[in-house]
Amino acid sequence: MATTTNTTRTRTGIRGRSPLLLGLAALLVLIATLFFWLSAFSVPYIKSIHYIHTRENDVKFGNFGWCAGAPLNGLFSGLSCHRHVGYDFRPWIPGGKSATGALILVAFTAGFGSLAFFALLHSATNIASGAASFGLTLFTTLLATISFFLVVIIYGTAHRRFNNDTLDAHYGAAFVLVILGWLIYLAAIPLIFLGWFKNRRQHTTKATIRGDSHQTTNVTIRA
Repeated sequence: MATTTNTTRTRTGIRGRSPLLLGLAALLVLIATLFFWLSAFSVPYIKSIHYIHTRENDVKFGNFGWCAGAPLNGLFSGLSCHRHVGYDFRPWIPGGKSATGALILVAFTAGFGSLAFFALLHSATNIASGAASFGLTLFTTLLATISFFLVVIIYGTAHRRFNNDTLDAHYGAAFVLVILGWLIYLAAIPLIFLGWFKNRRQHTTKATIRGDSHQTTNVTIRA
């Protein structure tokens, strides 16, 4: 009985540690993906989330467009935010209309992040899929890195130019969410690697069971 109990504890310990790492990594990927989804659907879709708000003329800039407040509404002056899809605010926003096309990478990052999250959930129960989920998360992190640099370059430059023209520009939540999401994706990578690596090692761990007849049997404990 004692021998059986010890073996069961060993098996439980082996199953418990690495899936916990993969589960934590999946949670981080989920949070980062939600951040990128929110940024992707910022102004003009979610009016409270934007990259930059120029308070002098009350314009908010989002991922796929902008939202004009009362000073620019014209006939729509009764609206608190008149939505516009796409924009060309030269010379303030570098790239003009191409900036809108480039920022589609934020949405692509969120889409691949969703796939990575579900792949990690599967890896927590089936270690054979660990390499695929690790590769998918790496690719998502690469997209997040490119998105991060695009957002920082485009809106960092725009922020400086707007303020040079006394438009009182301030960063919004979408700008912060992209940065945080990118950092969280980076933090998930070592957790996924450790979880997958430990599971692969434990997959072939040998346990020695000594029976009543003092015979030794080697068994393979599979994670």
